[in-house]
Amino acid sequence: MGLIDKIINWIDERARVSEVYRAQMIDYKVPKNLTFPYVFGVLALVTFAIQIISGMVLLLYYKPSIGSAFDSATYTIMGEIPFGWLFRHIHATGANFFMAIVYLHIFTGIYYNAYKRPRELVWIVGWLIYFVLILTALSGYLLPWGQLSYWGFIVTTEIPGSLGDAPILKSLFKAIAETIVLWMKGGYVVTDVTLGRVFGSHVLIYPLILLALIGIHLYLVRAAGISNPEGIDYDKKKNPEKFVPFHPYVTLKEGAYVMWYLAVFFFFVFFHISHFLPAENFEPANPLKTPPHIAPEWYLLGYYQVFRSIPDKFWGFVAFNALLILLLLLPFLDWSPIKSARRRPIFFVLFLAFMFASMGLTILGTMPPTPQNAMIGLILTAVVFGFFLALPILSIFEYGWHKVRGGEEQ
Repeated sequence: MGLIDKIINWIDERARVSEVYRAQMIDYKVPKNLTFPYVFGVLALVTFAIQIISGMVLLLYYKPSIGSAFDSATYTIMGEIPFGWLFRHIHATGANFFMAIVYLHIFTGIYYNAYKRPRELVWIVGWLIYFVLILTALSGYLLPWGQLSYWGFIVTTEIPGSLGDAPILKSLFKAIAETIVLWMKGGYVVTDVTLGRVFGSHVLIYPLILLALIGIHLYLVRAAGISNPEGIDYDKKKNPEKFVPFHPYVTLKEGAYVMWYLAVFFFFVFFHISHFLPAENFEPANPLKTPPHIAPEWYLLGYYQVFRSIPDKFWGFVAFNALLILLLLLPFLDWSPIKSARRRPIFFVLFLAFMFASMGLTILGTMPPTPQNAMIGLILTAVVFGFFLALPILSIFEYGWHKVRGGEEQ
């Protein structure tokens, strides 16, 4: 036995690595019919790791002050640091890919009803990850201190000010709105205090919260078990033929998907970075020069379109926040005993309407705020709300149908 083998055995005897590996990878069984969309959770983990590593490198050279932020991000990192441009490209691309994968993961969870008993906590913690991820992306968007970064942040921070237009308790809501805006900006204007606060949140506070939430999310997934695409939770002891070991069956398949994903990811990093680092943002932030069309990043355009489609700003603010809350409450809105859109034709139609309406709102968010676009946005907003509000009614109908059929195992 060589020296390396002795060291490995010495560590294994004390850390029980082989036992943990067997328990978590080989003895852990998952449904054998897992489909491609289940890989989005793994891809999200891979992208999160990429963001942490690339962010740590950028952190070494970024200067969080109004006078130095743009130069450190644009000239120092991109031009003077060896391969600094590559790490910034990776981080910018990864932020957008991360949000896209999370949205696909959410749509997959809705389609397969992965939020139902016994996985309600999995969904709730996942929603918290999504919310903190939005805050992380918003804070990171300001750091390059370019024109788009600055004005996108200004638009975002001014939206809570719509609370001041409340039809009732106006003085109270106005005070709340002013407090929120002041807290987000760190004052009445964006200063070094704002940039320092945003920088600290982006590189320390939010990543630590995300690490904790992701750890809890993974634990809950293991505790409750991975949902079955067919919506039938088989018993591992009674139906062992329905399950396979996590390794090597799932790890090899998902590993292949990860390789394809990284190929696409780095294709954009090297050849199409303009989609994630637009030329307009290589102009220093100028508070006296407003761009002709200001909008948040694409992953918030749906909420932004809901906000501006409603004529009253206060109710627009309430509407897009209500959508976030309804998404959180999804396990309690849809309590039908039947799981998976594969076995719920009415739910499948509602899901398609919800998905296409969400994409439509995102596309509309990139367009000028014309009356016609506002009307279309209002219709699509009603469709999205209709999806959530129809679920309790559908649950009552499916519960009765399930009882009539004798309540077969779900």
